[in-house]
Amino acid sequence: MIKKELGQEIRKLRTARGFTQETFSKECGLDRTYIADVELGKRNISIENIDKIAKGLQITLPELFKFNSPIQKTIILNINGEQFILESDTELTMDKKNYIEAICETMYDESNEWYEDIYDMSPYDIAELFEKTVKEEVGITVTFKAIDLEVSILED
Repeated sequence: MIKKELGQEIRKLRTARGFTQETFSKECGLDRTYIADVELGKRNISIENIDKIAKGLQITLPELFKFNSPIQKTIILNINGEQFILESDTELTMDKKNYIEAICETMYDESNEWYEDIYDMSPYDIAELFEKTVKEEVGITVTFKAIDLEVSILED
């Protein structure tokens, strides 16, 4: 299973960088048919060849194996001291989560057009504003839900 996932990741990264299998094989010093078989998950690959491929892609070995990072559709964001549940129909990688969080944090920046109003808004209105902003900036539809925690102490 890992061979297939690794092969798909190599193909994705190779094509994103504009390499054909032919040009990439020359970049790595490996045979084109070997690259094709690796991308299809048909070939066992040595650590030496994984290193050559990573160098050809100009990435580190850990970056090559990022495809194994957990992907979520529901996450909790902390934005300016408020917590929100973020739900998406799209898979959310850690990079995308951090990007969304950074976009939302800028809403509290003094240079932002919403700065004057945001402190007067309810958490639910803020969530709606975040949804609209993420749609415009990231191009994905998400749902923000304000986490409203109330703590009470019961006495016996």
